[in-house]
Order: sequence, then C-alpha cells, then structure tokens
Amino acid sequence: MAVALVLGTYVYAPAHVTDGMRPALMFVVVPVAVLTGLFMWKQAAFRALLSRSSRRDAAAQR
Repeated sequence: MAVALVLGTYVYAPAHVTDGMRPALMFVVVPVAVLTGLFMWKQAAFRALLSRSSRRDAAAQR
C-alpha cells in the first residue's frame, strides 16, 4: 500500500515536488515493489524451498 502511495505521488505531483523523490524511488520503492511481486508470483516455490530446508535442519539435529 505504501509503495502505491509513493508511486501515485510521484506520478501525479508537480515536477518540482518529485525531484527529491527520484533517488528513493529508484533505489528503494521500485526494488521493493519488484521483490514483493516476485514473492507473490512464486510464493509456492518459496514455501517449498523453506519447508525443505527446515526439514533438512530438523533431520540434522537428530
């Protein structure tokens, strides 16, 4: 939700207001949005990977 607010502000605000936002947008907001989208897209694969590694750790502790 916060990413959408920042992007909406950047798109609809006057240019002189958004000049200071550009570095934060390029290096923080867009990568966070991309990583969030990637996680939502591949959520099943991430969960399978995490559960497999946790099972391996539990077996190693025995």
